[in-house]
Order: sequence, then C-alpha cells, then structure tokens
Amino acid sequence: MLALSVMTLLAALILPTGAFAEVETITATHTYILGDNDSRNDARQLCFLQAKQKVLEQAERFIQSQSVFNNFELSKDQITSYSAAVLSVEVVKEDVGLSNGQNTLTLTVKADVDVEQVSTLLAAIVGDKSVADRVAQQQQQIRELEEQVQTLNSRLSVATPGAASELRKERTVVFENIAGLDRMQLVATQRISREKETIQQKTKMILKYVLHDMTPQEVLSLVGEPVKKGLFSSSGFGLNWYYGELWICFDEPLGLEDWRVEGIGRAGPSPNPIRVCSYNLLSQ
Repeated sequence: MLALSVMTLLAALILPTGAFAEVETITATHTYILGDNDSRNDARQLCFLQAKQKVLEQAERFIQSQSVFNNFELSKDQITSYSAAVLSVEVVKEDVGLSNGQNTLTLTVKADVDVEQVSTLLAAIVGDKSVADRVAQQQQQIRELEEQVQTLNSRLSVATPGAASELRKERTVVFENIAGLDRMQLVATQRISREKETIQQKTKMILKYVLHDMTPQEVLSLVGEPVKKGLFSSSGFGLNWYYGELWICFDEPLGLEDWRVEGIGRAGPSPNPIRVCSYNLLSQ
C-alpha cells in the first residue's frame, strides 16, 4: 500500500469544493539497497516506509512554520501523530539501479500540504477526544510496526537461507498489519465526516436562529449539547459553549444566574476564553 490515505475522504467531504487554497508540495527521496533475501515488492515497501518518514518530518516542520498548531494545545507527540494522520503520502517516481554491484530501488514521494485543509482536519480530531485518542493510538501502533519491520530487515541481512524464509513471512505479516491500520483509520475518517457534517449543519442553525438574550435552554433545544464548555463560572456554568466551528457566549446581565446569549464567535477549540466572542457574529 504505497499511499497514506488517512483523512483523504474526510478532506473531500468537509472542504468547500470551490476553495483553491495554495498547496505546498513537499517531496523526499530514499534509496534502498536490496539484500539477497529481498524481492522487488519487499524493497518497494521498505523504501516507501523510509521515504514516507522523511517527507512527513519535512511536512511537520512546514506546518509548524505556518503557525497552524498555535490554534491547538498539543504536545510534541500529538503534533507528530496528527500530522501523520492528516497527510496523504504518495509515490511519484520509482527508479531501479546498481550501486557497487548491488541492486537498488529509489522512490520519490510527495505530500501536498494545504494549510487551511490541515487546520480543518486537526480541528475535527481535536474536537472529539475519542477520535483524537484513537488516532494517537493507531499512529503509535504504526510506528511500532515500522520499527519491527526494520528489526526484521536487519535480521534478514545476515540470516541463513533456512531462517530467511520464516523471517520474510513474519515481515510480510507486519506489512499487512500496517495496511490494516491504514484501513481502520479510513473507517474512522468516515465517522469524522458524518460528525463534521453535523457540525456544519449546527453552524448554519446557530447563525440563522440563535438570537441575543436567548436562554441556555432555548439554545439546547435548537442545536443540542455543545462539544465542550469553557470559562466556567463560580457556580459551574460554562459561559462559552463550543459547537465545533462556533462558540456561543453567555452573560448574566441581570445577575442571579440568569444566563443569556451575548455573542457568537468563530475560533478554534482552545482559544483565549476572554476574547472568543470579541468579534461578535450576532452583530452581522
């Protein structure tokens, strides 16, 4: 499986069809020297793993340079996992050759980085803890399997003919497990797609029907429970409610816990809580 298809379906479903944001194409090249126990297909898969790692590392640095992660409170491990999950890596060129009498296979791969798209997909992950945990877990499993492949590859390089056959079978199983995790992530993107469509529907309803001075109960009856609540009052009430794309901000103009809608703001899931509705969409 020579393409990392994670989040590709999600991107197609949730991004505006008319949007043509600037895309940065990042490429990387890796050359694999075939051993005596490597078939051409083995070499292709092994070379792709290394080339993919190179291009994802470059893409992560580029995304960081665009300040995309500033909208989210993420650890270094989360940044690495989510970057790998939202990018698609594909082979653009394959060459075979000889080096010091040994067969070589060289792959050039690319990842197209649309900063706006990446930000949207990250928000879809961060906005749902269960999805975020699943993505992180699956990326960790993929990394462990890739390390296992490299270990088996090292053992194969010095294996006797009898042992090599079993090691190749074991390596093939690991390749299949990596492909299986990719398929599982694709299923997860389908679920996120459905949830994102729901978020977009709620965004339209909020902008159309939520009015100044509405009560929390009236908001709940319109759009249901929020994804998260922020900036809690001393009584435990969340003054800001996040619905995936929009925040609804409440105030108590009369005091006595008489909470009313004060504004609607558009921000990421972890903004400055004081300023989330500073640009009030209700006034538009």
